[in-house]
Amino acid sequence: MMDNDPGHDAMPDDKLVKAQGDFMTALQKGPDHLPEHMFSGSAYRAFIGVKAHANTISHARLVALEETFPRLRTRLGDEQFNALSRIYVETAAAQRCDINGLGADFADFITGEGVDASSVDLARIEWLWLESYHAADAEVLTMQDIAALDEEGLMATALTFHPSVRHIILRAPLAPELGLELPDDFAVAALSIVRQDNDVLVHPQNIVQKDIFQICEKSVLMRNLLEQAIETHGEALAIEHVFALIGAGFLANSGKL
Repeated sequence: MMDNDPGHDAMPDDKLVKAQGDFMTALQKGPDHLPEHMFSGSAYRAFIGVKAHANTISHARLVALEETFPRLRTRLGDEQFNALSRIYVETAAAQRCDINGLGADFADFITGEGVDASSVDLARIEWLWLESYHAADAEVLTMQDIAALDEEGLMATALTFHPSVRHIILRAPLAPELGLELPDDFAVAALSIVRQDNDVLVHPQNIVQKDIFQICEKSVLMRNLLEQAIETHGEALAIEHVFALIGAGFLANSGKL
């Protein structure tokens, strides 16, 4: 039976940290550096077991990167992607991460490895997609909510982004591996990502949409949002794109500023 007392035979934090450090030192420097009494039996046999365990963990981390960046892997090809992954998992940044956060710095890493800018953007998009999928939930502001307000109430509504919203300003042409079908005359300046129910949706943005989106990066009153958007892009475009944000589920009522 499992012992439900978390304090029973638990290793103190400082001893756990030391044990983990000793474990890593033995992996890096060999069985002569394995502390006595950490495992029963000979140090050599203990080291063989530790090494096998480490290989299993290493493989799992490489698989995690493949599953996090499937489109990037397709774009780069298995050989280049796997070579980059094997270098990355040995970096200090990656070593500090558990398997769930492993891909957080991958886009930054490949930037310094000669990978083209469209591929770096793709890596950032795939990581932000995953962040959006796992983000907290919140009540979105709907067009029905807007319709129920009088003009004064609407202008005083404090807006903020839904917790699942992510945004990336593109540094290069959009990678076709993302699979977005766009009109030929649509100049993509940024992408926004949001989760609706269980679906994570990617929305391309032109320069007007990008500018209006960025006004909402901090909580903002509807009045101020419209004023800034109208001043920059004119009334018709501003109102169209502000209400498009609401219709797409990007905004929530923050309740206060």
